[in-house]
Order: sequence, then C-alpha cells, then structure tokens
Amino acid sequence: MPAYGELFEPTESESSAVAVSEMAVASPERGHGGVAILLTIAAVVAAIVGARVSMVSSAASDSWQSALRAEVKRSAGAMDDVRYLYQTELPVAIRILEARLVQGELQAAAATTTGLAGEALQVEADVQAGIASGLISSSDLAAKPDYALPSGGFDLGKRLADLRAQNPALMALDPDGLEAAGDKLAHKAELLTLALFPTSIGAFLGVLAQPFKRRRGLLLAAGSAALAAGALMALGVEALA
Repeated sequence: MPAYGELFEPTESESSAVAVSEMAVASPERGHGGVAILLTIAAVVAAIVGARVSMVSSAASDSWQSALRAEVKRSAGAMDDVRYLYQTELPVAIRILEARLVQGELQAAAATTTGLAGEALQVEADVQAGIASGLISSSDLAAKPDYALPSGGFDLGKRLADLRAQNPALMALDPDGLEAAGDKLAHKAELLTLALFPTSIGAFLGVLAQPFKRRRGLLLAAGSAALAAGALMALGVEALA
C-alpha cells in the first residue's frame, strides 16, 4: 500500500504547471502607469482641440454664408435703385427736358414771326410748357435743382447716391467684412489643426513606451514634451489668432 506522502506527491506535469503559474504570479506583465496617464491626457487634449476646430470651422462657414447673403441682398437693392432711376425717373426727366427745349425754340421762333404763324408757334410753346409742368411732379430728378447740370442735363450719379441713401439698412451691409471674418476663422481652424500633430506624436511615443521598458522613461518624457507643445500651441492660437 502506498505511503500517505506518496498519495499527494504531484506528477511531473503538475509540477511544471505549478512552477509556471508561480513565475507568472511572481513577475506579472504590468503596464507602466505613466503610459496610461499620457495616453489619457493625449486623448482628452485631442478631443478638445478637435471639437474646437469643428466649432471654429462651422463659424467660418456661417460667416461666409452670411457674406454671400449680404452681397446678394445689397446687389439686389442696388439693382432696384438703378432700375428705378433709369426706367422710371430718367425717361420722364428726358421728356421734360425735351419739352423745355422745344418750348424755348418755339418761343424764340414766335418772337420773330408775326401773324397767325407767330401765334401758332406761341400756342405750341405753351403746350410744351404744360407738358413739362404736368410731368415735373413725377420725377424728382427733374424737379429738384440739385440734380441739374450747367449743360442742361441731370446728375445721375448724385441722384443714384440719394436713392441708395434712402435704404440705410442696405447701405450698412458689409459682405466684405463678413468674408474677411470667415477667412480669419478658417485660418484659425487650420492653425488649431496643426496643434493635433504634436499631440498625436505624444500619444505615439506613449504607445512605444509600453513595450520598450529600458527606454520607457525617455519615451514618456519625449511624449509629455510633445503633448505639452501641442497644448501650448492650441492655447496660443486661441489667444492670438
């Protein structure tokens, strides 16, 4: 009958398994705590910078769209004023000017003509004067002496400027300024994107630090420096751009 000790004596395979398990417990493969901290901070910084880039890019896009809408609105207002001047006021002003010129010529001819012919010329001159008088109220261009030129024509540029001034809201539109603001925001988003490169390098060095135990400290230091550079770059862009 086998002895008591022999009943519990482990076999050769069991002894090997126990030895291996004891070695695993004695020297477990643990990750360096600094690696986890570096990777966590890098992920947080990258997320914050990425979110900020998205916000700034969206603001730039909104500014560009506002500039486009403002330009369309301003151009439409300018076209309306030009159309009103050239299609409504100018034809009437030209007709008034024509009537006045004809009236002057008829009166000059009537002054040197006697008899019925002279009277007919004067009647026609009065008709032209009545036409000019009847049309004068429908055209500020011809009614206001401020727009009269010494040559007998009209200052269309001054009249158009006055028409534009009647819509101060349209005059206040600044699509160029909105476009410039959008360009500035887009440039800021590009600079913020550059801050992600050193942040990514820091995360990459943190990953490399996990398997390379002997150089882990050096890699973690380099990764931390790259991460700090990315964060400082992002802060600098926010403060200055």
